[in-house]
Amino acid sequence: MIMRLEAALGRRDLAKNIVLLLRPKPPVAGPNVEDQTINFVVGYSGSAHSQAALDLALCVAHQTRLAKPNPVMVHVVYVVDKTRPKTIANADRILWQARCLASEWRGSLNAHLRVGQVATELSQVAKEIGAEVLLVGCHTDKHQLVRQLDSQTPCSVLGLPK
Repeated sequence: MIMRLEAALGRRDLAKNIVLLLRPKPPVAGPNVEDQTINFVVGYSGSAHSQAALDLALCVAHQTRLAKPNPVMVHVVYVVDKTRPKTIANADRILWQARCLASEWRGSLNAHLRVGQVATELSQVAKEIGAEVLLVGCHTDKHQLVRQLDSQTPCSVLGLPK
């Protein structure tokens, strides 16, 4: 999937820079493999970095739809820190922005609103839906969010190249 994206973007170093945590998924076998939904999770806050992560997720989802017969779903997760109740008012607006961008790509998008600690909630959604990857608006595996995800996320974590 990343190699296809590298070709589409004309970059050869993307895989080195984009994979922050590698968690190979065991191969799925069975008669209905082509019917199983491929799920991508995006940590989304409305920031420029998370917007870029959503752009990347939608691009990868589009490329995946071209390459595989499986349905592809992008799950946008906005996490409200329970210690900051003012941010709840922004949640609807922020998730609306994500839906608008997905409609431009004509992609399938599911919005999730969670309350709690960001890494924990992102990991929980990834586990619940059996995500292939989790995309975040981070540039390096040294980022605090990525370090927190390292111990709890079941899937690979992709970030943004510098």
